[in-house]
Amino acid sequence: MARLRNYVQDKPWQFIGIMLCIILVSASIYATFEKDSAVTRTYFIDEFKRANANDYDARIEKPAIVTPTTTELITAKADELESITVQVGTAVSASEELAIYQGTEVDDVRARLEKERSAYQRELSDLQSALATIERDLRSPKRPSSNIKTEQKEKDLNVNVQLDLAQSESPATAKAIIEGNIAQANRQISIVDAQISELQARQSVSSPVDGIVADITESGGYVTFTIFSNERHLRTYVTEKDWRKIEANDMAELTIKNDEVVDEEQSEALKAALAKHRAKMEIEEMDTSLTGTVAQKLLLPADLTNLWTANYNLLHPLAKKEAYYEVMITPDQTIEEAPFAADGHVAIITDEATNANKVNSDWIVETIEYDEEDETAEPYAVDNIYYIDYDGKVRLEAIDVDFEDKDKTVFTSIIDDGTPMLNAKKREPLARTFRTMPFTLEKKQWRAFKKLKWKDYIIYSVSGQ
Repeated sequence: MARLRNYVQDKPWQFIGIMLCIILVSASIYATFEKDSAVTRTYFIDEFKRANANDYDARIEKPAIVTPTTTELITAKADELESITVQVGTAVSASEELAIYQGTEVDDVRARLEKERSAYQRELSDLQSALATIERDLRSPKRPSSNIKTEQKEKDLNVNVQLDLAQSESPATAKAIIEGNIAQANRQISIVDAQISELQARQSVSSPVDGIVADITESGGYVTFTIFSNERHLRTYVTEKDWRKIEANDMAELTIKNDEVVDEEQSEALKAALAKHRAKMEIEEMDTSLTGTVAQKLLLPADLTNLWTANYNLLHPLAKKEAYYEVMITPDQTIEEAPFAADGHVAIITDEATNANKVNSDWIVETIEYDEEDETAEPYAVDNIYYIDYDGKVRLEAIDVDFEDKDKTVFTSIIDDGTPMLNAKKREPLARTFRTMPFTLEKKQWRAFKKLKWKDYIIYSVSGQ
């Protein structure tokens, strides 16, 4: 203190000059960085992200299980059945009998109908052959004769057709007669087919689809067959929050877990050896990745006593104090050789954006705008983001928000790739920026930083530019 007092006494004007400089620098810094300052300020940039347009999507990823697309229930009176021809687990095809009704009187009727169908089928074949002959005559470059020469076919055609052809005066008339009889033969075959199907229904209980007999139960004098269809889809369960994000026909990526393909207990050395063996033997690894679409999302909460919900809950326990809703996804490709209730995984794509940027949601700045052309119009909110322009000045740019996901906002804008985007801390537009320490160890950034000298910091502090 004594030395400072002596300096002030010996060189008062120098001391006063130094103090004035300190006051001016402090005042300049305060005027520039004070919260409500009107001075165009300089910002030290210590947090930013460079724009890099890309494709983004939002996904809901959940475990899933393989289930049948449809479950068919077929019921019949127990006292009318003579025998049940299937058992639980039997694979059946569409129209295959599950049980046979009592009585055999329908056998004779069935045999008669099948004979009729064979006769109509032969007649149709003869008619088509005769029609081919007539059409060949019509295409002949020679002038057609006044009557049709079909003697070689008349022995195969029925009497009515032969009489009609004998009375025809031209090949065109004969062609029309034959075509009319072909249509009639097709109608008769359809009628007989319907009669055979009806008889089949009266004679036996049949499966309406290709599938598996899942259950056979008898109750109240009725036997009920439960058939799981061979067509499979994936079923998952989501909370209400995720349920609201999912829409029918949303795209999804699916995976069926296969222990033969991926065994987590295998050592890295064993995995490498197996991969080398497959490459040597030219064996391709099984592709378990599929794509699909959301077929249905149920409005009612899942019933934990349901067969599929219970199996899912066994593999992936659901929270007890949370309501879950069932979502079904139909694969674009057929799922083969996957047992029902097999473990899987789905990634449902709820939103997509192309040529977009992604930043933390709290970087988005919302402003209230007014319609300059219509003063009576209601004000509206606009989403913006701060960025640093080519001249080093701050800009506030309006953006189009595509979607938000996991505290991130995906948006499209006119901001060029490589442009530094800033957080939502309030800044004055057109203010200059000044970076402090570089974030990364990139050589280019460190070289630029090393060029700065202490005088540069003083100039920025005093001038605000």
